[in-house]
Amino acid sequence: MYRKQFLTRSVSFAASIPFLPLTTFPAWKIFNAPKRNKVELNIGKIKCTIFRDFDFQYQAKDFFVNANEGELDNALNSYHVSADNIPSPFIALLLQINERKILIDTGVGFADKAVNVRGASVLFKGQLSNLLAENNINKHEITDVIITHFHPDHIGGIYTGTNLNFPNARFHMHEDEWSYWHSSRAEAQPAQFKTYIQNNITKLRDGNLNLIKGDFVNISDGVTIVKVDGHTPGQISVIIHSGKENLLYISDAFLHPLHIEKIDWITNYDLDHQMAKASRIKLFELASKEDMLVNAFHFDFPGLGRIDKLKDKWMWNEVSV
Repeated sequence: MYRKQFLTRSVSFAASIPFLPLTTFPAWKIFNAPKRNKVELNIGKIKCTIFRDFDFQYQAKDFFVNANEGELDNALNSYHVSADNIPSPFIALLLQINERKILIDTGVGFADKAVNVRGASVLFKGQLSNLLAENNINKHEITDVIITHFHPDHIGGIYTGTNLNFPNARFHMHEDEWSYWHSSRAEAQPAQFKTYIQNNITKLRDGNLNLIKGDFVNISDGVTIVKVDGHTPGQISVIIHSGKENLLYISDAFLHPLHIEKIDWITNYDLDHQMAKASRIKLFELASKEDMLVNAFHFDFPGLGRIDKLKDKWMWNEVSV
């Protein structure tokens, strides 16, 4: 159901609880507990499982660089978050299509030492590997791995040390992403990015690697790659389609629902804002035209919703599963 429908019912339920002020205890918190680490849904005949790999917190000064302070405060209040603590999950999406098991992104992995993230020391301990095992998914059974772009929270689970976690998989990524990060153009990028790429991507060079060329490329029945550069030069989104049903996995094209509502708000994490903006508009139109369910990597878990247009504004409508 749409976010507005879900919230209406949630508020009615919360209002029936004595002495529960909605202003200090938002209704959506009732339904987000206990925390879930996986969500399953079907897109036609395709079984989709969204896994929560890790939880992180971002800051508004990095997410919304050019936002007016007063407008930003009001916008953040509407999502019940503060400027110094914007929670974000890191996720991975598993598709089961007949005999194929296709994993989209691999989480942040399991670090043996802390890394520096925008001045903060963070020890990453992703749980994707454990979640796959708990759900009887043998990593040797993964036939394909799609990497949307080369940031650490998407590629950290490819290797553990020198061991390839998905040894029988074919790895799909865009050639423009590969070319950028293996060229002098990436020299100014953070050192930990380069380390993650060396440890998780570059070693795939002699393996089962598919460098995708172009846009709207089918890599399997029901799986189409869409190029959405700007966040990085070769970022991709993925359309999962079966029958008349569609799911659009948008990766980091949007980092927060406010990037849908405020198309001109800039984030520090995009390499090229104008290209990122063009990609967002492309996804708006694609999702709206085909009435697609959308899965966003950094939105409140599981990050499912629809992008709707209200007059001349785009809006995020969360879907409850």
